[in-house]
Amino acid sequence: MNKKIIEKIKSIQKDYFNTPFNAILSLFMLFILVKAAIWIVNWAFIKAVWVGDSRDVAREGGATWAFVIAKLRFFAFGFYPKKHIWRIVVTLVLLVASFIPYFMKSIKHKMLVFAAHMVVWPIIIGFFLAGGIGLEKVATNDWGGLTLTLILSLLGLLYSFPLGILLALGRRSEQTVIRVLSTAYIEFFRGIPLITILFMASVVVPFFLPSQMQVDKIVRVVLGMTFFQSAYLAEVIRGGLQAVPKGQYEAADALGFRFGLQQYLIIMPQVLKITLSNIGGISISFIKDTTLVLIIGMFDLLGIVTPLASDTNWLGMEPEGLLFAGLVYWAICFAISRLTYKMEEKVNTLPDRAAAVEIPEGVEA
Repeated sequence: MNKKIIEKIKSIQKDYFNTPFNAILSLFMLFILVKAAIWIVNWAFIKAVWVGDSRDVAREGGATWAFVIAKLRFFAFGFYPKKHIWRIVVTLVLLVASFIPYFMKSIKHKMLVFAAHMVVWPIIIGFFLAGGIGLEKVATNDWGGLTLTLILSLLGLLYSFPLGILLALGRRSEQTVIRVLSTAYIEFFRGIPLITILFMASVVVPFFLPSQMQVDKIVRVVLGMTFFQSAYLAEVIRGGLQAVPKGQYEAADALGFRFGLQQYLIIMPQVLKITLSNIGGISISFIKDTTLVLIIGMFDLLGIVTPLASDTNWLGMEPEGLLFAGLVYWAICFAISRLTYKMEEKVNTLPDRAAAVEIPEGVEA
């Protein structure tokens, strides 16, 4: 028998069967886990129903995945008109394609690509999804499902990240006014729940706008979520700034770097390397927080389960819908978690940026 297997068996015996009580407890827990696994397999697969047009096909003791399959279009695209779904597909393809420059070694200034995203992404989303020149208008009230979840998450993270960096730098500024304003902003938005901000953005803000000025609801929600998320990111970035050795700042000053160039070339690369795992965790939390838009009448991936299960043909199918939505959220969050882990591995194998700073051509210290 393989030596590693023998060592593993001995380790299990030492940890779980070292005393009669531990052995009985371990066997009991194993029995419970096996029983639960058998029940889940029976309910989710063996006795499950995969095809059908109504809840009449439901089988006792089994999941009715036919509901999810029948409503899959709505889970993915909400109530977006079926004939225009191609516009969502094109939008997602363009957004994914916009990440290609990050993998091109010839493009050294990745922050410029990020800045371009801040301008281009809203244009792409607004043109194709809302309806630009030559395209039929589609109200944002029809946006929903996974599409709405991705839009809110992508735009919220896109704008909250640079704002969080500015707030973190502002909170450490030597200028009293800037430091006080940044601190007040961070503490204010960290001190109120996101649901309050969403209510304000949806219900209260329109009352303060001029009668001739109308801002779409989804824009107000994205701005509210951006303000909220940036406060948390600012504290993560501030922690990274404090972790950078003081000598790095002194060395940058000795080289005569201006503040902006100092942050761009020396400090921020180290900060992002230090805080990468925390940024990934906050991003995951933010994606899950988008489910709160259900409270203000926006049907994201989770929120759309209730109206779909209200169909007279599928009454009582909420458990399957909620479980499916939960699995999709888990898949997204797990993918981000693994991506963050891979990025951590990659940056930890790179040489320290501060050890040998390479000033790009055309940039003066």
